[in-house]
Amino acid sequence: MDISAANLTSMFTGFDVAFSRAFEKAPSYYDKICTVTRSMARQNFYPWMGRTTNFREWVGDRVLQRIEAHGYTLVNRKFEDSVAIGRDDIEDDMYGLYTPMIEQLGWDTKVFPNILIFGMLKAAATNTPLTIGKITVPVPICFDGLNFFSTAHPVGPMADGAADTTASNINTLGGLSYYWYIADCGRPIRPLIYQERRPFTVTRMNTLTDERVWNQDEFRYGVDGRANAGVAFWQLAYASNADLSNPANFAAAISAMRKFKTDAGQPFGSWDSPSSDRYLIVPPDAEEVARQLLHGDFGAINVAGSVGGIPGTNIYKGECQLIVSPWLA
Repeated sequence: MDISAANLTSMFTGFDVAFSRAFEKAPSYYDKICTVTRSMARQNFYPWMGRTTNFREWVGDRVLQRIEAHGYTLVNRKFEDSVAIGRDDIEDDMYGLYTPMIEQLGWDTKVFPNILIFGMLKAAATNTPLTIGKITVPVPICFDGLNFFSTAHPVGPMADGAADTTASNINTLGGLSYYWYIADCGRPIRPLIYQERRPFTVTRMNTLTDERVWNQDEFRYGVDGRANAGVAFWQLAYASNADLSNPANFAAAISAMRKFKTDAGQPFGSWDSPSSDRYLIVPPDAEEVARQLLHGDFGAINVAGSVGGIPGTNIYKGECQLIVSPWLA
């Protein structure tokens, strides 16, 4: 192909179509379990962390619920994914070979927030930073200074620096090699945060006068953006490595969530959202048993701590929605 401005524009427009086509097809479900926030600076401070509203009988003056001093700061990170396109390949009419790569780039762009969010879930449960490809996902620290999944989250009255008690939103004694999670995502504030500073956008370096074309005979097509993942209220999520084929373990996780309290010592109301806004999140290893638990008409009956051999009516059918994430593997 003759390398002219018009032909280059046409070729890169075709790449844009391929990118968009794959972007639209790619599966993405991170936004089901996290609050998506727009950042206007290098970092965002969430001062309302550690404070939940609640009603009181109005006697005397109003009691203002002031923001706690232990807010939560989330610093944006910069990410990119780019492709080099050789000038010789364009001249020799081989540029079509790049179309699948551009489509993959579109797919990866749509999927990328899922890597941050679900990778963060796993890092929190295992208390170990997670590396996925070339991305490192740190262990998320909650507004109370503890790991998001902790056995000792402090719970105490409003404006009281000392906790009356502690609560756990993780079961580490189950023995499985992986964790599964439940999350209540029906509130305005969900358990996780996806913070977007600059949306992922395509940049095309497709002019003959570009420095890299002159120096290395390459055109470029890339995507970049600024974002990060963080955590919000620990009361809205629970992690467990107990055997999910025993429905009693699923029931124990739900029961633990329902007992969570606010910083005022009142019931938080976790797991009270409609079933359409509640999620069981599992790695691929737990997909089959999770589908049986949530979709089967019949299921194992728990008898005195053990699973009975005769199936009964599955009382957990439709209890919540299922998400199977490869980023938890």
